Amino acid sequence: MKRLILPLLLLSSAVFSAEPLTKAEKREVESLLAEAASKLIYLDRDCDKPIDAKKFKELAKLKAFSEGYMTIEGISWERVKRKAHQEYGMLKIDAPLGELCEQYKAAIKGSYRFLK
Repeated sequence: MKRLILPLLLLSSAVFSAEPLTKAEKREVESLLAEAASKLIYLDRDCDKPIDAKKFKELAKLKAFSEGYMTIEGISWERVKRKAHQEYGMLKIDAPLGELCEQYKAAIKGSYRFLK
């Protein structure tokens, strides 16, 4: 149990002491999250794979952390949402009949195995 607690404490202290994002980093994180969100919208609407929108913000923190960002504080969720819907529109044009469902379902399972 101690082996689990120590890394979690270190991780949480690293997140709380993280430097604020620069303007360029905010844009990068917003783009990263919008791309992920567009795929989740596709899964929700076109693949009968409901995604809990409330959990997305928690998953967004994990996604940003896995990409090397220690925080997502200060990003514009409105910009993320707007860009995600634009990117979903492009996905829908490229694969209107759910052709990407299996690929995206596999990607979600591979990235977030601990959620099962």
